[in-house]
Amino acid sequence: MNEVEKQLRVIRRGVIEIIPEDELVKKIERSLTEKRPLRIKYGIDPTAPELHLGHSVPIRKMRDFQNLGHHIIFLVGNFTALIGDPTGRIETRPLLSPEEIKQNLQTYQEQAGKLLDLKKTEFVLNSTWLAKMNFGEVIKLASSFTVAQMLEREDFSQRYRKGNDISLQEFIYPLMQGYDSVVLKSDVEIGATEQKFNLLAGRTVQGAFGMEKQVVITMPILEGTDGVRKMSKSFGNYIPITA
Repeated sequence: MNEVEKQLRVIRRGVIEIIPEDELVKKIERSLTEKRPLRIKYGIDPTAPELHLGHSVPIRKMRDFQNLGHHIIFLVGNFTALIGDPTGRIETRPLLSPEEIKQNLQTYQEQAGKLLDLKKTEFVLNSTWLAKMNFGEVIKLASSFTVAQMLEREDFSQRYRKGNDISLQEFIYPLMQGYDSVVLKSDVEIGATEQKFNLLAGRTVQGAFGMEKQVVITMPILEGTDGVRKMSKSFGNYIPITA
């Protein structure tokens, strides 16, 4: 078994999908040839002060990449949290204030350190670049997607069919997440299966900006403590990583 096969064996463990796997193989081969670690991105919005066991699933996969010698980027979406991820929502999220977001993210790095080697982890806030975008840049970003493409996602199409509101800011959310991948030059992005549309949006936006597209890795979702819905900060049905 060569080094590429060894890495793939570790990376495949516990994942739902690798999209597309042949591109990941090429990225690993080039990484080994050029002795350049892959840039692995995982993002989370600080909508609550605690990371939970549901987050531990993709974070542990990040640790796998870290152990393989790749560069880990833990993105805290303090700007995207102002909008709120519409994934799986049947209605628009209540907006968080900047003060609530700032308070929530204070201990994220410390909590992530329970699973990651912090000395080898790059922590970033997406307000660093998103807050500085001008309207012309936003228009360029918006041109990478169509309304028809947005309505392909199940939660949006369901709300549209039922006559429930979909705000423009919710359409912008996956574009912002995709633009994070442009700025960070991510080779791979990891997320839960429900995040598949947002993760693939990163590929679309990177392509629109003339970049090589990231590989998407989806991970299983943990059931919440209520036994009904996914484990979520928003639903309050979670077990903290620090418990």
